[in-house]
Amino acid sequence: MNRRGHRGPVPVYRQIVASIKADIAVGVLKPGQLLPKEDDLATQHDVSRVTIRRALAVLREEDVIYTEHAKGSFVGPEDAPQIRPPWPFEQVAAQVTELINSGEYKPDTVLPSENEMMEMHGVAKNTVRAAMDLLREQGLVYTVPAIGTFVAKRDQPE
Repeated sequence: MNRRGHRGPVPVYRQIVASIKADIAVGVLKPGQLLPKEDDLATQHDVSRVTIRRALAVLREEDVIYTEHAKGSFVGPEDAPQIRPPWPFEQVAAQVTELINSGEYKPDTVLPSENEMMEMHGVAKNTVRAAMDLLREQGLVYTVPAIGTFVAKRDQPE
């Protein structure tokens, strides 16, 4: 989303409405996508939260967006699957998957320890554990108790 232009005959909240609609039209914002938080929008457009709330109210009235309590505002329609940013454990799992796919982590080699993963990715132990659980579910790694977590062998074509 772009910063708004100079103030003019069009009220600022209407300029923000137009900016968000333009972002939807060109695909910067997609159906089901979570809009930035009100504070972030206010900073981005250099306005108060009151102005942002007024713009969001107009967008809701026009069925361009919808809001869910404690979740935020999403690009409409309401039946579109919600798009959310990945959780930290999903990001760690994706990064490890990338290293496996690139061959940096080879089959049957041990992955870095939990503590090393925590330091490498800047996350908590539970986040690393959740990432490893996800990778195990996907069949990309296996764990040998008291030894470590290893890259699983890939099925070879016959």
